[in-house]
Amino acid sequence: MRSRDVIAVTALLILLVLLFRIAPGLAAEKMGGGATFFYHDLDFGSEAEFNPLSSFVNYSLDTLQLSDNFDFHDLEHRFRLVMKHLGDPQSAIDESGGFNEFVNRQILPIDFDNLRDSKEMIPNYALHLLGGGLVFRKNAEWLRAHDYSHPWLSAAVLSMGAEVLQEVIEKKSTKADDEVADVMIFRPVGMILFGNESIARFFAEDLGMLEWANQPMYRVHGGYLSNLGENYVVRPSCFAYRQHRPFVYFGMTTLVGTSYLIDATDSVSWGAGGAMVDAARNHIRIRSSFGLFYDRNDSLLASAIVNSTEHLVLRVNVYPGVIGRGLRSPGIFVGLGDEGDFMAGLTMSLLPAGLAAN
Repeated sequence: MRSRDVIAVTALLILLVLLFRIAPGLAAEKMGGGATFFYHDLDFGSEAEFNPLSSFVNYSLDTLQLSDNFDFHDLEHRFRLVMKHLGDPQSAIDESGGFNEFVNRQILPIDFDNLRDSKEMIPNYALHLLGGGLVFRKNAEWLRAHDYSHPWLSAAVLSMGAEVLQEVIEKKSTKADDEVADVMIFRPVGMILFGNESIARFFAEDLGMLEWANQPMYRVHGGYLSNLGENYVVRPSCFAYRQHRPFVYFGMTTLVGTSYLIDATDSVSWGAGGAMVDAARNHIRIRSSFGLFYDRNDSLLASAIVNSTEHLVLRVNVYPGVIGRGLRSPGIFVGLGDEGDFMAGLTMSLLPAGLAAN
């Protein structure tokens, strides 16, 4: 065995040992506990639009923001391919360059001559493990709050279903081992972590982690979905200074800035960073982006992002509760394309997607 392979095997064994060291503690504590950290039963803002159906749509279709890389074409063939790779992960790993390549790209940077390849693990940890874990717990909390039986099992089934569908959509531009890492390692580990009450409390209360999804719209002219995006926010209270907290917004767009607490309930946040515009394997492209956000009780009321994904130079979302209250209050989307094309749409809080027109 080559020395690099020895390093890869050793690194993976260490990761597995750490996981098994954590697992007994997680099993000892009842899955989820009785606390609610991420779901808040509010009739305004992004929280008013959250339910397991809208969550499934937002998570599974998130990467359609990059229409040049991911799409709905030939889903039957892609589904069979994903199932083949998940059914025989060893062959999928071998097809993608072998075990050492898999570990270096997907799990831990162990090949210092090819560290650039390790950038593929960033979304694994940020979006599939942390984001996927949060979404799993939030779904379970919603199901429990609405008196559904077996909320944690149901949330797990929904989460893994959304994960597999996302991998099928992405199959146009991903390697064979991508779904092995996401479906078999990162999403399940994220669910285990956020199923633990102490860990969930840390992310919710100490790090101030939230989910701020966009409002998906079906574009009448063209017949496709727009304004997609599953986004997460971290505002750690441990680094707060007076009314200011650090602000990190991540998903297909990553922004870093500051959140200012206006009063006991309302905050305005801003961040600068980059939005993904091309996720091709050999020429990932990101453009400078800026975002402004207004929230109440951690529920997003309005946002504006300059240089967003989907070839939008401006993306504005106004959530239910800003204009009117309750079920009749609409969510509003306005987008301006890079080529000057304008679109606008409306949605209602009970619907997983609204309607938009040019």
